[in-house]
Amino acid sequence: MTNAKKLRTHLLAGVASTLVLVVTVTPVYAQVAPPEGEQAPASLDDEARTDPVGADGSEPQAGDAIVVTGSRIASQALTAPNPISQISSEEFSLTSSATAENLLNTLPQVVPGESGFTNNESSGVATVNLRGLGEQRNLILVNGRRYIFFDARQVTDLNTIPTALVDRVELITGGSSAVYGSDAVSGVVNFILKDDFEGVEATAQYDITARGDAAKANLDLIVGSNFAEGRGNATFYVNYFERKPTLAGAREQSECFLEDTIINGEPALACGGSAGIPNGRFAGLPLGAALAARPQVQAALGALGLTGIDANGFKFDATGTQVSRFVVPGDRYNFNPENYLQLPQERRIFGGMANYEISPGAELYVEGVFTNNVVQTKRAATPISGSYRFQVNSPFLPAGVQNLLRALDETEADAATQGDGFTNLSIGRRISEGGTRDVTFERDAWRIVTGLRGDIGSVSESFLTDLKYDAYYSFAKTSNNTQSEGNILSAAFTQGVTTVFRNPATGETSPFPFAGVSGGGELVCENQANGCVPLNIFGPNISQEGLDFITTRSSSSEDAEMQVATAYVSGNLMQLPAGPVGFAAGVEWRDVYALFVPSQGGFGDVGEISGGEYNVKEVFGEVRVPVFDGFELNGAFRYSDYSLPNVNGVWTYGGGATWQIIPQVMIRGQYQRAVRAPSVDELYRSESTVSEAATDPCALASAANPGPIRDLCIATGVPADAVGNTGIQPSFQMTGIVGGNPDLEEETTDTFTLGAVIRPTRGLAVTVDYYNIDIKDAIFRAPLNVVLDLCYNQFQDIDSFYCQSIERLPDGTIGSPGGISAPFANIGSIKTDGIDVGVAYSMDVSSLFGAESSLTLAGSLNWLNTFDRNPVVDVPDLVNRCAGAFGLTCGEPLPEWKGTARATLEIEEFTASLRYRYVGEVTDDRVTRGLLSPDDLAVPVIHPEHYFDLSLAWDIEERLTVFGGVINLTDNKQTLIGSSQEQLNTFPSTYDPLGIRFFAGATVRF
Repeated sequence: MTNAKKLRTHLLAGVASTLVLVVTVTPVYAQVAPPEGEQAPASLDDEARTDPVGADGSEPQAGDAIVVTGSRIASQALTAPNPISQISSEEFSLTSSATAENLLNTLPQVVPGESGFTNNESSGVATVNLRGLGEQRNLILVNGRRYIFFDARQVTDLNTIPTALVDRVELITGGSSAVYGSDAVSGVVNFILKDDFEGVEATAQYDITARGDAAKANLDLIVGSNFAEGRGNATFYVNYFERKPTLAGAREQSECFLEDTIINGEPALACGGSAGIPNGRFAGLPLGAALAARPQVQAALGALGLTGIDANGFKFDATGTQVSRFVVPGDRYNFNPENYLQLPQERRIFGGMANYEISPGAELYVEGVFTNNVVQTKRAATPISGSYRFQVNSPFLPAGVQNLLRALDETEADAATQGDGFTNLSIGRRISEGGTRDVTFERDAWRIVTGLRGDIGSVSESFLTDLKYDAYYSFAKTSNNTQSEGNILSAAFTQGVTTVFRNPATGETSPFPFAGVSGGGELVCENQANGCVPLNIFGPNISQEGLDFITTRSSSSEDAEMQVATAYVSGNLMQLPAGPVGFAAGVEWRDVYALFVPSQGGFGDVGEISGGEYNVKEVFGEVRVPVFDGFELNGAFRYSDYSLPNVNGVWTYGGGATWQIIPQVMIRGQYQRAVRAPSVDELYRSESTVSEAATDPCALASAANPGPIRDLCIATGVPADAVGNTGIQPSFQMTGIVGGNPDLEEETTDTFTLGAVIRPTRGLAVTVDYYNIDIKDAIFRAPLNVVLDLCYNQFQDIDSFYCQSIERLPDGTIGSPGGISAPFANIGSIKTDGIDVGVAYSMDVSSLFGAESSLTLAGSLNWLNTFDRNPVVDVPDLVNRCAGAFGLTCGEPLPEWKGTARATLEIEEFTASLRYRYVGEVTDDRVTRGLLSPDDLAVPVIHPEHYFDLSLAWDIEERLTVFGGVINLTDNKQTLIGSSQEQLNTFPSTYDPLGIRFFAGATVRF
């Protein structure tokens, strides 16, 4: 099938399925409807004049055009040149979304970012990721102005947004840098707050699952009043939100970490986990021909029953006296039960806004908000891996193991160390005696905005008319404090495992027992500094004194600040026969700053103090020109002068057109050139370590076959007899070394959109929009899996940058110290295109129910045609085609089809609403990339998922509304996948991991 036919087929299928949803009254979700109060274009006839109702079902009222997201020139949403998706405030209560990410992550245009289910590698925040292009590439606005970012990455934490005060949310998915500046690459999410509230409104809501856990409680209070005879308004609000923790062990589907394995010759999922186990795993022993050449070692292994041992090594039992072969995956440590499934959170928001008309042409306004967020993560006890120097005569060891270590010592390749009483072993040891690793993220964020806006008037009747101005300054700051417990000091651990004997009479030390001295002497650390305590890591036998020596409570802090000063004028430039020429022009100054002070304890490299600052001065403008009746051209530009050495003066621009062909049909097209300057984090982060899921090609059985991969594995440090053995990768995660790059340049993006707005009858609107986004010079910190792939599968050259970025331990594993170096660089590209379809329809159904009634139906569907990510553009063959895929390379699922739909029935004071969420099929990217066949995996495909949510509300009287509902009404269970993915055996931000959730609440008004 040709691409054109494929596109047409998918488009028709998508439109048809959406219409079927509407016809069959399937629940739908309104996005294409304009906000209440928006006026239809004057060109529509009386029958088609009224825009569809809002998502709350209310009839729109006539009014002036408003400023909608994507432009500073007033217009209506459905006549804007950019495709705009809108969410009403009611959608937050209908979906029980006290935090914004709960709602946004279900939208077809959004790929989930961090959420309340992100336990590992979490920052304790909630983010939005438009089109899957990265949370750092979309811009969050509140009332059209930049909001607070939470750290040096310059990304907004959605937890800081008071959802109770949201009037509507507008989304543009596509470049908007010409209007809003850097970061608006993949689009803009604009939260528009209620600024004219009168009265007192209090809302209380409680959520809990059918299992009786994962509870959430939310309290909102809003107080507002007009003053000065209506010339001013002041609104204050308070929010308290609490989310209770739930452990992964509370659900059958996540209580065990699942691994891909082979059972009876067939791929299967089996309970597994980490090779870092509480009793200790020991490896690095010589194999194959090397072992045969060392008969002493072979004999010692035989005496222990370890004949035929491979690179996975051996383990101790719980007594620390018996050893046996380490078997994969059965002997791996299942860390899942101790991890959080739902993170606990406690949030407080205090804020207010006020506006006051000083004179008929000048309104003073101010906004302020303070948020305090506390989020916790929990992970199993610290796993330690690496090569360590052990005393062969240690009394911690049983006699048989002492004999094995002596044989290793006496036959070492280096003659200088033979028989010196020490030998090196690689270990995998989980410090279970020290308990879980608990991290508490506490963030205080505040923002103040003050400005002046109003009408200037007109210079003449036909030139510079209806002029308005807006000038404001904002200051935002986030102070982060992170407390970590259960961490292990790497230097102390290394110190404690290397022991010697000390003669108490003379103070002399030796790796060999002293003759004639009881017990051979006192066992002490070879390096006795800092009160070192010898560690018995053989079995779970570390003493409390040893734990106190190696365990630390660490803390880190980070401050992030942003200042913005903006001033612009808008209005009509002149009159043309087809109408006025609209324009907007202004200037902006921004300054961003961040400072990170890392913890000074923990296992591995924790980095150094880092941070930086830069500013940008900008001038921008927009114009909208009516060429003839119904046809309009538009253009925008922005010139930005950065203080960065490699990002100086940059231009962003865009242009497009709208054409009202007939009253019922409008077509629109737009081109945008957008940029994103590097963040402070990407520029100035100091080197630190990360853990990331990856597959070591040298651990795959195929690597053992003679050929370039085997040769390269040996050249990069894998023992010849260990190539192709799973012991080379004892854990599904690997250690990476990441850091900033002050030589970064800006990213550039070209975005095309082409669409149509169709309003064939009163109350019905259909939008169809094609988008094409191409990001060049993308700033990438190459995923560890990609570095491995480039070294072993692409370049296959020991001297390549990527092979040189890999540092292995003596046994061939990749761990700390060492790891995979992956700094930020302008090395990548991302291309995506697809089609969004939206339908909204409202009808009066009073005749069916004998009372004033209405039915509102709406749906939104996305077809993802391509999503190609190339982390290194110099290697064209490295393009990862992620549309319809998930996995190590593609990350969160990117289904070809994703949609939401809602049906809302209102009968006088009663409202019932049913929502449907669809997540299409996705395939493991190891299959789509040809690295594995579907027959190699137990779950190569995640099949489509269907979710239904029911919401009910009753206005008992004007002052009281009660509401409630059920999320995941049918208790839909997610497909479980293997170890290369999330530790919860799924993607919990995409697929519901909790099951049925009930919610109930009430709103009281005074």
